[in-house]
Amino acid sequence: MNKPFLPVLGASCLLLTLGTSWGQSLNNIEAAEHEPNSDRWLVSNGNSVLVTSDLGDTWSPFGEAAANYGMEVLGAHLFVIRNNGIRAYDVVSGEEVGSVNPSGVQFLNGMGSTSSDAGDFLVVSDFQAGRLHKINVTSPANMTSEVLVANTGTQPNGVTIVDGQAYVVNWGNNADILQVDVATGEMTVVVNGSGLGNCDGIDYANGAFVVSSWSPQRITQFTEGTWEATTLVQGSPLSSPADLSINAVGDMYAVACSGNNTVYFGELSGTSQIETRPVPFGAEAILEGQRLQLSSPCPGTWHVQGFDLSGRKIGELLHPSSLASNLSLNALGPWASKAFFLDLQFESSEGSPWRTTLKLPQAH
Repeated sequence: MNKPFLPVLGASCLLLTLGTSWGQSLNNIEAAEHEPNSDRWLVSNGNSVLVTSDLGDTWSPFGEAAANYGMEVLGAHLFVIRNNGIRAYDVVSGEEVGSVNPSGVQFLNGMGSTSSDAGDFLVVSDFQAGRLHKINVTSPANMTSEVLVANTGTQPNGVTIVDGQAYVVNWGNNADILQVDVATGEMTVVVNGSGLGNCDGIDYANGAFVVSSWSPQRITQFTEGTWEATTLVQGSPLSSPADLSINAVGDMYAVACSGNNTVYFGELSGTSQIETRPVPFGAEAILEGQRLQLSSPCPGTWHVQGFDLSGRKIGELLHPSSLASNLSLNALGPWASKAFFLDLQFESSEGSPWRTTLKLPQAH
């Protein structure tokens, strides 16, 4: 039975940008990607990748990088689809550091990324073959490839990965949204009929998935779990909205509009994963060197989450607290050594939750 599609018009402040700089114009664009190390945006541009630091007012070449379709920043590298292969570029210089060509591919299209104790991985869709590839990019100079799902039964397009689960949007009428376990390849249909046709891009922030579609030309936000749909923007100025990306803070997205070679920037409402909230009753979290000091005026539970450079959650810990705790970062778990931000929330029965975000020492 198809799940009903319930569009709700949402308030969002949106910007359209079409920029040129030093003769750099947008042409044959397919994918937009946020680069969190320097808070920049990248766009695939036919035989190049362009970068902007001013929301598209100006664009300049990103080193020697070139991408035809999907792109992902993971840690210190940009991974792209180019000529049905995967290439890795240094995220600072744009120099190529490695490549891999998965066997038997027909049309590589979208990709998502994840970091875990097992390593760093991409999941890449083969639109024509209906296949998902898993790329081990732990060593970008020596990437390896394997088939994760041999046949999705769809034409898979955009991919994003949340908590070890890949979420895949698909081409076609009333397209499904799939969930695939990155470790095992087990696949389930989480939305049996999204009400959207020809879905292209997907990303995740603040407990919701943001999806681009061509029919209708729309950016839709799906609430995680319930999959209730909210329309963020529809119609002009969108034109064949392709791959999209959400910034690390979770308050803005960019989508490459392949129909008119523009990049559309939109604001996201809702609480950011790294937003700092006021202290309602005296809770406090402080980093001193490699130790995390937690204090509160009443018993409760600390929920500690770690995020990598691309804003992906890589681990979490629930820690009961009487009044004060002093934890080493190693005690949080093996994921802590890879974390860039710590998101901390304290909850008790005696007051509203308190939340803050800390940048780890290795992030400086």
